[in-house]
Amino acid sequence: MVYIKKQVSKGRIYYLLVESKREKGKVVQKVLKRFTSTNEMLEYCKRHKVKAPKVELIEKNLAQRIEKKLAKLQSKRPLPKQTLESLRKKFEVEMTYHSNAIEGNRLTLKETYLVLEKGMTIGGRSMKEHLEATNHREAMEQMEKLVSRKKPVKESDILNLHAVILDKIKQEWAGFYRTGPVAIAFTDHKPPSYREVPKKMKEIVRLLNKRADGTKAIELAADIHHKFVHLHPFWDGNGRLGRLLMNIKLMQTGFPPTILRKQERSSYYKALDKADKGDLAPLATMIANDVLKSLKFYLETLA
Repeated sequence: MVYIKKQVSKGRIYYLLVESKREKGKVVQKVLKRFTSTNEMLEYCKRHKVKAPKVELIEKNLAQRIEKKLAKLQSKRPLPKQTLESLRKKFEVEMTYHSNAIEGNRLTLKETYLVLEKGMTIGGRSMKEHLEATNHREAMEQMEKLVSRKKPVKESDILNLHAVILDKIKQEWAGFYRTGPVAIAFTDHKPPSYREVPKKMKEIVRLLNKRADGTKAIELAADIHHKFVHLHPFWDGNGRLGRLLMNIKLMQTGFPPTILRKQERSSYYKALDKADKGDLAPLATMIANDVLKSLKFYLETLA
């Protein structure tokens, strides 16, 4: 008998093709194949008429831990005003640093803090790198206002966020969709035609306004983030804006701001590549683990 076995390792879900047979009175199991993605496993099951298991984007134990900590955080709301302000400043600096660093900005975490909180100019760093930091903080402030107003997100809101991200850097691109084909470094992915961008952006806006609770919101945030960077609707600033859109969906549901860290860049790009091939689970799991880190930090601060 051949069947699909689910395996969980470090919060990630893997699928194995296993053969089970009886030899000399004993049941012997042999792994015939290790699938590289959920999509590959599902296609194999369909092609060979093997029963496919229920697919989970986020492993059950990880999902339960997140749900438990989210409920605990919700029970402590409203948070003390001064505590909330200190958390906001910390996450503004750290998210700005990590999101820009993923894109190649050379400012260190300490330098980012000095630029944002002390207004300092850092020697050996370009004006563009300084503007990327101050612009990102302003975009985060705008993102927080979008979440707090508790109204549907509009396409114009996304364009305005992009305009802030590229303000004084590429003014002619800021807040405008690309008007031609684009090539992306370090990937074989070719984004859809620029003619498709307005239509596909309406779907992303729809998903941003779709109701989702708990870890389902994390799965939706992963889907939104992937669809956005896959579309690559702007000439520049897509990664930074995509991570802000992900956070809009998470924060709408009550999660704290969540940071995809510079140290995860390689895994992050690999997860996006797998999502391009139809397997969203690695990206959803990565985001879920980072959500858990943010929840733990918030609860430890409030303890």
